[in-house]
Amino acid sequence: MSSGTMRSLKRRVTVRDNGCCYVCGGEDADELEHIIPVSQGGSARDLDNLGLIHSEPCHREKTAREAVEGSRRAREKKIQKEDRKR
Repeated sequence: MSSGTMRSLKRRVTVRDNGCCYVCGGEDADELEHIIPVSQGGSARDLDNLGLIHSEPCHREKTAREAVEGSRRAREKKIQKEDRKR
């Protein structure tokens, strides 16, 4: 996605959300974020899947939670695959 498209989407989401972080509700959120990661089926450009988020601590903490969840899903898939082989 081009930087121009990202800027346009961020402006639209900023107006829609009044600059508030979708995680904590605080003002002056500074980043545009996919609410459902694209890697998990979320839309890259759908405004319903975009929200503003504070880079610290909200984005950092959300990313850490998603990493833990991703590892858990990968382990479950591996176990299911091994179970099918038996």
